[in-house]
Amino acid sequence: MFLVDKDAPEEVKDVLRRYYIRYSGPAGMTEQDDMENWNYAQLASSGTIARRQPYNYEMGLGSDRPNYQVPGTVTEGITEENQQAFYRRWSQIMDAESWDSINPAAKPKENGRSHN
Repeated sequence: MFLVDKDAPEEVKDVLRRYYIRYSGPAGMTEQDDMENWNYAQLASSGTIARRQPYNYEMGLGSDRPNYQVPGTVTEGITEENQQAFYRRWSQIMDAESWDSINPAAKPKENGRSHN
């Protein structure tokens, strides 16, 4: 079961319905029994061998390239660029002194006041 705002436009509801059908259910990316797999992955990650060896989070790093149609970068194939970018941004947010210092939409301040 998936939830959608009842006041969402019909176009949004249709897009979400199609996405949820592709993502979950028969032949989708996830199934109900996938949680059992994650449980085993967690157990394996805490085992003796896993504790001896460092994890390598470099899969496909450096294969990203600028996207000139939308802001950001794109990659081809399987990489960990998205995960790296997520945690890089998370770290910037955690270390920031204020939201305005990391908000790309923030305009310069004059006399200590923002012009947003």
